Amino acid sequence: MNLKSPWLSFPAFMIGLVVLSLGCNLDPNERKLTFLASGDRAFQQNKFAEAVIDYGRALQIDPRSATAHYKLAQCYLKEQVWVGAYQELLRAVDLQPEDQAAQLELGKLLLKADKSQEAKDRALLILTSHPNDPDAQILLSSADAALGNRKEALEGAQAAVKMAPNRADVFLNLGLIQARYGAYEDAEKSLLKVKALDPTSDGPLLTLGTFYEQQRRWSDAEEQLQAAIQVAPKDALPRAALAALYASEGKSELAEKILTDAKLQLSSDPIAYRLLADYYVSQEKTSQALEELASLAQAHPQDLQVQKSYVQLLILVGRIEEAAKLNTTLLQNNAQDAEALILNGQILLHEKNIAEALSTLQRAVKIAPDDPEGHYQLGLALQATGDAAGAMAEWRQAVQLRPTLAEAWIALGSAAVQRRDWRALETDATQVEKIAPGVPEGYLYHATALFNQGNPSAAEAELNRLVQIAPENPLGYAKLGNLCAAQKRWKPAENFYREALKRSPDFFDAIRGLAEVDSDLGKPQQALEFIQSHITQNPKNAALYFLQGEVLFKEKKLVDAEAALLRSTEIDPQNMQALVLLGQVSSAMGKPKQAVSSYRQALAIAPSNPQLYVALGSAYETLGDWHQAEAMYQKGLAIEPDNATAANNLAFLLLEHGGDVNVALAMARTARRGLPNLSNSADTLGWAYFQSRAYALAMPLIDQAVKQTPTNATYHYHLGMACWKLNDIERARKELETSIKLNPDTPSAGKASVVLNELAGR
Repeated sequence: MNLKSPWLSFPAFMIGLVVLSLGCNLDPNERKLTFLASGDRAFQQNKFAEAVIDYGRALQIDPRSATAHYKLAQCYLKEQVWVGAYQELLRAVDLQPEDQAAQLELGKLLLKADKSQEAKDRALLILTSHPNDPDAQILLSSADAALGNRKEALEGAQAAVKMAPNRADVFLNLGLIQARYGAYEDAEKSLLKVKALDPTSDGPLLTLGTFYEQQRRWSDAEEQLQAAIQVAPKDALPRAALAALYASEGKSELAEKILTDAKLQLSSDPIAYRLLADYYVSQEKTSQALEELASLAQAHPQDLQVQKSYVQLLILVGRIEEAAKLNTTLLQNNAQDAEALILNGQILLHEKNIAEALSTLQRAVKIAPDDPEGHYQLGLALQATGDAAGAMAEWRQAVQLRPTLAEAWIALGSAAVQRRDWRALETDATQVEKIAPGVPEGYLYHATALFNQGNPSAAEAELNRLVQIAPENPLGYAKLGNLCAAQKRWKPAENFYREALKRSPDFFDAIRGLAEVDSDLGKPQQALEFIQSHITQNPKNAALYFLQGEVLFKEKKLVDAEAALLRSTEIDPQNMQALVLLGQVSSAMGKPKQAVSSYRQALAIAPSNPQLYVALGSAYETLGDWHQAEAMYQKGLAIEPDNATAANNLAFLLLEHGGDVNVALAMARTARRGLPNLSNSADTLGWAYFQSRAYALAMPLIDQAVKQTPTNATYHYHLGMACWKLNDIERARKELETSIKLNPDTPSAGKASVVLNELAGR
């Protein structure tokens, strides 16, 4: 065997060490510049993912490099990662406020995100130091247009033209603003000027095509867009615009062909190969969209946008296990990916893993505080825990970040319904109608707000608009049924409910409506038979058993109601409404222990719901465990300090069991503010004044309670005691005797007897 001397490899080994040593000792600034140069080369070759890595390495060396932050933002802009672009641009201008290019890009991004006032502020900032900058002037006029400042927008656009009369983009901006305000002839002239100044670009042709499409000048639009494709065959946008034109004309086959060709001919362009999937999603062709995204995800495993879009669609169609598997891979590659964390939060919410979903979404929002989707989903998680105030705060933040986020406005509307805040609901509904005119919730919420503000005819008009927009959707008919039923217009209500069931035989709102009509007309047996017929067809529908339990409870058939609600909770253990009603049924049956159990199960689902603590406190009071009752009311008030019922009940317990009278008085005042027309709150506040020895203040409140509820023995006892202390002996005797007659078995009856004996001694 011919063995080589080990010394022969020594020089190569030493060379490696020398190179390694030199690499470690390179000046950090030189290393940063090396990474920046490498990122620039990748960027120029449209390799944006590689450029992101290089610029990120430069930032690891120098986190305060404004240049690196700006270049990284450019990559994110190319990849349409808007949140990342915004964060990097914001960091760049913080580090280098005089960077005009970064300020301008940030302003454009703010405008795209509907933050028009902030975009305007950026434009004004640039113009302060560069008053003749046409780009800043374009941004300013565009922001004014978005803000509805017509005069300023037109004047600003014309000023940009004067600054740069040979630039096409200033005429483009002017034309778009003129079109926005209906000056179509002027707009066409401006856009044709753009085309004349820039004859070799597809941009002017694309804009003209879109302009003609908005005027429904279909052939003119098609001519311009076809020309744009010829001028720029490698640009995906003209193809997307032409496909949108065909879709508007109902020519779906032509639209799909254009996008399929784009995918094949521009196979390396992420924007181009995503177009067909985006089209299927926009047209609600879910199966085609799923198939297309699955194919893209396999063909482009490094395209994070494709992977995330596929995960999102899988979540929407309920294929949670597949979505979770794919999203886990995304998070394994980058545990700090805020978008992937938000998707994971959605998956966890679908899996009813509320605590982990909440933690995940809080982490996502901390990483990306300017991501509106993160705040929206976090609001859903908080809502699932019963934290209504926290959920609303997140949704408000979401619409502040993205005013066109219809889902967040819808969630705010739902919260307004829960609070019975009809003015807020009207505002939220108006926003939904404006942003998403094809979405039912806007009209539904608007109708609800109008009806509860005393305008039923306007409410009916809103619901008729909903029926016109979606004639095959049962929702509009069912809600018209509800409106008629609320006005006791029984026959029209029944007709509308039946129209809803024609379109969807299992539509629960219509089933419920018809059952309630029968019940309200004194035909409970007919209502129950109707519900049972649907249960027979769908024996595993928890909502139907809940509805059955409601009707039976109303008819005081407690045993049957209990059985129906137990079946509902057996099918759906997360049905909180059924658990709460089951607790009420148990209380009515004299089973406070079972009521406590039901309310505790409901609290496990929604641990931040203050009403559940109030219900549980009442159940403990029935059991005679006032210590636990007091603790429950206090927990409810910790979540919602203005909860009037909890405050009232806690005040009464404190007064009855030797608690702090001053605390009880404060609680009673809170209760009275929240329940100003309730006899119970009047009596509690009056009794708190009594125990504070403010008898003159106590008297009118307790007297009001007695007048409102003359059969309540406790109220008469309290009034008698107040009269006694105010030396109105005759009335004191009368009220105390009435108290005993009404209910001789209450503790107050014994106390009243003692006072009556004392009065007799006088």
